[in-house]
Amino acid sequence: MKSRLTLLQTIVVCFVLCSLVFGQDLASFEKRTTVKKLANGLTIIICERPEAPVFSFFTHVDAGSVQDPMGKTGLAHMFEHMAFKGTDTIGTRDYAGEKLALAKVEEAYSAYIAERDQPVDRDEKKLTQLEQVWKDAIAAADKFSAAYNNEFGKIVEGEGGEGINAFTDYDETGYHYSFPVNRLELWAYLESERFLHPVMRQFYKERNVVIEERRMRTDSNPVGRLLEQFTEEAFAAHPYHRPTIGWISDLNSFSATDAQNFFDKYYVPLGHDAKASRRRASNFAESKSPTTPRMMLFGCTYLPCHSTRS
Repeated sequence: MKSRLTLLQTIVVCFVLCSLVFGQDLASFEKRTTVKKLANGLTIIICERPEAPVFSFFTHVDAGSVQDPMGKTGLAHMFEHMAFKGTDTIGTRDYAGEKLALAKVEEAYSAYIAERDQPVDRDEKKLTQLEQVWKDAIAAADKFSAAYNNEFGKIVEGEGGEGINAFTDYDETGYHYSFPVNRLELWAYLESERFLHPVMRQFYKERNVVIEERRMRTDSNPVGRLLEQFTEEAFAAHPYHRPTIGWISDLNSFSATDAQNFFDKYYVPLGHDAKASRRRASNFAESKSPTTPRMMLFGCTYLPCHSTRS
């Protein structure tokens, strides 16, 4: 029995060592890896692992909570949530009408916040009225997208996508999921669309989701509160002292307009003008058929990988 156990252990060790040797074969890895930098500054890295008819990707954005403006902490994380809310063609069937309704939401919210944050002589009656106007504007705007709620995610899952998710950290934001290999063009279209034409729909409803996330992970969690306070002191003179999820006072204040401004500034190739980049993208899109993938035009660096998911 002991000799059999020893033999089995030897086989297992040999198998593990062989696996490690194969996994660390740098020359083989380099042959399967292609790096391409596009004219607009995007870098594409493709690693081929043809074990299964599946491809996985990772969209890396070189912006995180360190880039949150002062007084608007949590904005990078908030936009991460908004990236799943669809575009001007996904999540609505009347974007022209929805765009006008969303503008009214922002106008009403601006008036509400201006009165709410009055340092002196705040008119409580007027504040209540302005809040109601804002909420009514939200309800009117939501009618355009309610029937198509979470359409982006439904398209991905309906076409065989798995593992759709994202994260925000201090210095980066990442988006990822996997698709059958015959859905590569669909992925390129979906991914380019949401980073060319995101729409800040249902923003304040999603902001409430983020606020609850903070309450669950930080405010109601002793360890979460300890880590937040420790990090605040440890990085007192560095942007790392600000929590990625944001301070509650900021979460209750920033707007959809702020999120759009964050996107316009940071979701573009490094060193390129945001407005000019999107103008070129729009001109390109108009000259092509609606089904042409625009993966080379969205403003971030990404890593699609033809592989099994690890």
